[in-house]
Amino acid sequence: MKNILLITTDQQSFDMLSCAGNQYLNTPTMDLLAYDGIRFENAYVAQPLCIPQRCSWYTGLMPHEHGLTFNLRAEEKDIKADFMLGAIFRDAGYKTGYSGKWHINISPDNKDFHGFEWLSNIRCNGADQFISDDFKRFLKEIGNEPFLFSASYNNPHNICEAARGGPFHDGSPGMFENINQLPPLPDNFFPPQGEPSIIREVQNIYKNKNYPTANWDEIRWRIHRWFYCRIVEILDRQIGKLMDILLQSEKADNTIVVFTSDHGEGNAHHKWNQKQTLYDEVTKVPFIITKPGSKINRVEKEQLVNTGIDLFPTLCGLAEIDVPPSLKGINWADILENKIPKKRDHLIIETEFGTFGKPLGILGRAVRTSQFKYMIYSKGQNKEFLADMINEPGETQNLINKPEYNKYLQSHRQLLKNYIIESKDIFPISIIE
Repeated sequence: MKNILLITTDQQSFDMLSCAGNQYLNTPTMDLLAYDGIRFENAYVAQPLCIPQRCSWYTGLMPHEHGLTFNLRAEEKDIKADFMLGAIFRDAGYKTGYSGKWHINISPDNKDFHGFEWLSNIRCNGADQFISDDFKRFLKEIGNEPFLFSASYNNPHNICEAARGGPFHDGSPGMFENINQLPPLPDNFFPPQGEPSIIREVQNIYKNKNYPTANWDEIRWRIHRWFYCRIVEILDRQIGKLMDILLQSEKADNTIVVFTSDHGEGNAHHKWNQKQTLYDEVTKVPFIITKPGSKINRVEKEQLVNTGIDLFPTLCGLAEIDVPPSLKGINWADILENKIPKKRDHLIIETEFGTFGKPLGILGRAVRTSQFKYMIYSKGQNKEFLADMINEPGETQNLINKPEYNKYLQSHRQLLKNYIIESKDIFPISIIE
């Protein structure tokens, strides 16, 4: 029975690792995870928002299926699911532990249902610095029993506080000495021509709180990007302490580590900060499966991963636990043995705009295929967006009105219609032409 260490972060975009080619930060711990495993370059979330995505992780369901499509407190709405990840592992004979950010719409006290029997420092902020010590204590207490341990880090979510001018948790990134230290603006800094209008309408609604960035100048955006890099580096050091504890234990040789994040961060791309849109910087995240010390060092560039619904079956597969047959996600466990599952030809991403506990009633959906991404929002002008992700990955051109792309537009519309019908999605199918 393989041990599973699940490491999750909050608001970390796919390119916020130095091994992904980002020259403005240094993440040696995350780089080592990638060196000892497989890093997927096209891993997307089920929904780019904390609670919807985290509930998908632990149920294997899309957000409209488990019922949490926006952030709200657990006592306001319970998760809808027949079973959860921790319980599946517990019933298979595993010791289950969890430390750090919760943000799952079920009370931590309801251990019978969620299945994590050992809990410590369950909170939203301020727990990152305690996770490694919690893990050390957990390993000592369980002895030789197999384990599933979820190390749930809050950072780099503090980039939200940096944008709002609020206090930091779990360490400060310090200050820069001069503007030459600041990362440049991204190539896709400006919103694309033909962008769905609802994106800027939402930004304007929350300009005094969630999105205070609408009138930032170039230097302020670059400062934001610098802070983001430093917060990720703080996080990397904390994960390094966690990995040291694993590697110094007797359990390392029989442990598989899985690393991912619940969503990305706008990080000045398209003049956006935070999450909720369907652009890649927000919906695409790191996803790494690692055997410590194995030096696999492989990058998977073609496979499309939906981390929201694929994580659950993959962890079961890695532990050689039967995958619940009702789950629709892909089990990626065999990829460690160079056995490639049937290639996914497309995936769906959901979103719903709002602030905590206050949805705006604005839904969005994206269809990602090997070459294109089709996006549509339920309100506003220019509801649709089609991007060629091979030839123009920055999503700076809307191809909707170009005749030569019409067949791709129609095929992606049909894929979304099929999904809505088959999964009983709540997105209004009538607005799709």
